[in-house]
Amino acid sequence: MNVIQINGLTKAYGGTRAVDGLNMRVGQGDIYGFVGKNGAGKSTTMKMIAGLVTPTSGSIKLFDEQRADGGFSSSFSRIGTLIEQPGLLPNFSAFENLMMKALSIGVVRPREQCTELLTLVGLEDAGARKTKKFSLGMKQRLGLALALVGSPDLLLLDEPFNGLDKDGVKEMREYLLSYKEQGKTILICSHSAEDISVLCDTVHEMDKGVIEGVR
Repeated sequence: MNVIQINGLTKAYGGTRAVDGLNMRVGQGDIYGFVGKNGAGKSTTMKMIAGLVTPTSGSIKLFDEQRADGGFSSSFSRIGTLIEQPGLLPNFSAFENLMMKALSIGVVRPREQCTELLTLVGLEDAGARKTKKFSLGMKQRLGLALALVGSPDLLLLDEPFNGLDKDGVKEMREYLLSYKEQGKTILICSHSAEDISVLCDTVHEMDKGVIEGVR
């Protein structure tokens, strides 16, 4: 099954096409990567898939379900996102940030899952700290934990290694590979092929909103 199926996807801002006629297929259980410079169209593509940006033209199917233009569907409850910057509430603790999302989407046993996720991303000793005191790397770890709340079937990760040291990058790679083994699907983008090539089944280069090649 194709978890993501995109045909002719285009997003124009004025006279500039951030994404230009993109076609893409991502199968269940795949880790699919984009690499490209800033402004290549990677984040815009992610946002359109996540329903955060309305396409100018083209179509998106998620889990074989066609998305209405600008609309949301049941597919979106199956997606976890970390796009650009984690959406953290700075005056709340890491645990409270996770709990608010878990409660909003109806996670069963939310306290247990949030505690497990903090341990998973290496923040078990920082759960009570307000996130405004977090370093960039800690925010990135918490952003991944937020994306994982509810065990989504599809993860959209935009530059997930930002702010992480070498050990943090290794830990995140290992976790994402184990997540794939559960039958989950991951779409990941980065400006660095080195960061994601060891993870991905397929890596496409993107430039000016167009796929240029496959690594």
